[in-house]
Amino acid sequence: MGTYHKGIQAGLSWGALKVDEQTGKYRFVDRKNKEEGEIKVILIGLIPYENIEATDWEGDEYGGHPHIYCHFTEKKNQPYERLIFSEQRQLDHFTYYSEVADYEEVRKLSKKRKIEYFA
Repeated sequence: MGTYHKGIQAGLSWGALKVDEQTGKYRFVDRKNKEEGEIKVILIGLIPYENIEATDWEGDEYGGHPHIYCHFTEKKNQPYERLIFSEQRQLDHFTYYSEVADYEEVRKLSKKRKIEYFA
């Protein structure tokens, strides 16, 4: 999706978030109760350059996009420094992604409200 000061932004999943009425912070959308999302976002994993082992720019027979091979940290068992939700923005002909919420904060609030999944 782009870069940041320590590495790359990897797009993981598109979905929507909703503002929680009690806290004013974002939470997952309660699809079981037919809620509608208020903001379209993409879940982005921030991968530091030092976690990237190699890049295959050609891709493979299943997808012509680059494949990025990363070290998984022992502490988190994933290559991401952080997971964030971002909104797609446009500036002239340039597309970029602006952070709207931290994944862990949204997940914790959603779990408290008994909403399990980001969609």
